[in-house]
Amino acid sequence: MRKYLLPLVLTIAVLVAACTPPAMPQPTAVPQPTTAPQPAATAVPKPTATAVPPTVPPKPVEIQFWHAQSQTQEKAINALVEKFNAAHPDIKVAATFQGNYSDLFKKNTAAIAAGSPPDLSVAYQNETANYVKSDAVIALDDLMKDPQIGFTDADLKDIFPAFIDRYPQFGGKVYSLAFMRSMEVMFYNVDMLKSAGFDKAPETWDDFMKVCAALSKPPDVVCYEMPGSGAASTFATWVFSRGGDLISADGKTVAFDQKPGLDSLNTLNDMFTQKYAIVQAKAYQDQTDFALGKVVFTFGSTAGLPYYATAVKDANKVTNWSIAPAPHSTKDPVVDVYGPSVTIFKTTPEKQRAAFVFIKWLMDKEPNAEWVKVSSYFPARASTKEALGDFIKANPLYGNAYEWLKYGRGEPTTSAWSPIRTIIGDAMVTVANSKATPDAALKDAAKKANDALAGQ
Repeated sequence: MRKYLLPLVLTIAVLVAACTPPAMPQPTAVPQPTTAPQPAATAVPKPTATAVPPTVPPKPVEIQFWHAQSQTQEKAINALVEKFNAAHPDIKVAATFQGNYSDLFKKNTAAIAAGSPPDLSVAYQNETANYVKSDAVIALDDLMKDPQIGFTDADLKDIFPAFIDRYPQFGGKVYSLAFMRSMEVMFYNVDMLKSAGFDKAPETWDDFMKVCAALSKPPDVVCYEMPGSGAASTFATWVFSRGGDLISADGKTVAFDQKPGLDSLNTLNDMFTQKYAIVQAKAYQDQTDFALGKVVFTFGSTAGLPYYATAVKDANKVTNWSIAPAPHSTKDPVVDVYGPSVTIFKTTPEKQRAAFVFIKWLMDKEPNAEWVKVSSYFPARASTKEALGDFIKANPLYGNAYEWLKYGRGEPTTSAWSPIRTIIGDAMVTVANSKATPDAALKDAAKKANDALAGQ
């Protein structure tokens, strides 16, 4: 039976296998489209920036400015320098007070000898002439004409001639410029003149002497009080007012020994001979006596206006007073316009140009007006008056004198002028004290002055 069992099992296995459903075929993966290989991206180099060093502003040209303005005026100078520096970043000015004018001259002279002068300094013209002789300062003519920083034709028409210092001793070149000037004027008591029938200040010397004769009642009242050391600027005014001059055009000899000079000393002699005049006992006594009503006329600087005003107010004796140009025999009045200027020392071209830019700026309308309001000096330009309306309204006598600047003449710029001023002052005192006749005093003064000119 076993022989039939095995075939049967095999037959059943075959049948079962035949009845089993066939396995489902697995789906064939659909091939994805082949992406073409991309070349490796090449890094594009960024443009390399050229290294630019940071912009460094040029260092300003530094200049030293020496002056003799003290107290309130020093503060005003410093304020102006600050304003200039802010407006001119390429220039830096350092201002230094060096004492009074005598001290300043000594320090400048010492600095020149040491080879280290300041770049620019305030100086009187005779001092500048000495610096020129030492070859220490520069002529300003080329800088004045410079197309970039110089004066225009309009500038030169606006600037009063007396503020530009020409030096006959050195070929007529300009060696200094001024941003401030004072003026020699005649102070007079208005009420006293009216009491004698004069409704205005005398315009001629004959009228002046008539007023003196009418009002002098020595020792209580005199016509004129002369400074004890003489008054060279007053003498200069008197000579100018008679059409004369002080020094010859070439600066080599005196000119004050001519008729205008002699007439001036004769007038002085007449006043003292007839007791119309006195010599003051101490400095500024003439201001005090004028305020007390003891003097009809004095001659002095417009810089003294605030002091006269204070003296008159304190004394409470004089009600009305005023100023006028000196009497004159010329067609128009002539006034002596004087004061310190600014000169530029020999350093470098850059510093010299910077120094000129600063001087020119000080002479401009707005900064000059600021200086005037503090100092009561006169400005360099006629147009500056436009910026002084309130100041002139508060100081009408200053406004009056401003109108006379067009009649201004300057004192000599020669290096010998300082000793000559002393010589003239001594001659005036000699005449006042009746120790010499006007003619003898004038001849002696002329000889001494000519010696000084020859030795300069």
